[in-house]
Amino acid sequence: MDQIKQDLICEIIRMSQINLLEKKRLEINGACDEQSLLDWVKDNAAEYRESFKARLESFTCSQLGDILKRISESGRDLSQILEGDSLAPTPHGASPMNP
Repeated sequence: MDQIKQDLICEIIRMSQINLLEKKRLEINGACDEQSLLDWVKDNAAEYRESFKARLESFTCSQLGDILKRISESGRDLSQILEGDSLAPTPHGASPMNP
């Protein structure tokens, strides 16, 4: 995997985790229960990264750029983007569709 694609995947996962943690913070009525958030990160962050990294590797750089834009603009996390928009990787050699 080339460096640009790796960087895109890392940034998508980072932004997704930020959005997910913000959502979790709001779910606890805006009260910043820092310990709950830290516990989630400690217990789930590595598995979250590895799981989504494996899923994202099959996307093209163009599709990854689109995913990053959606995550950045919407505040949604990666599971919402991938499942809610029914995104699927473009087969090698095919041109990506613009949803």
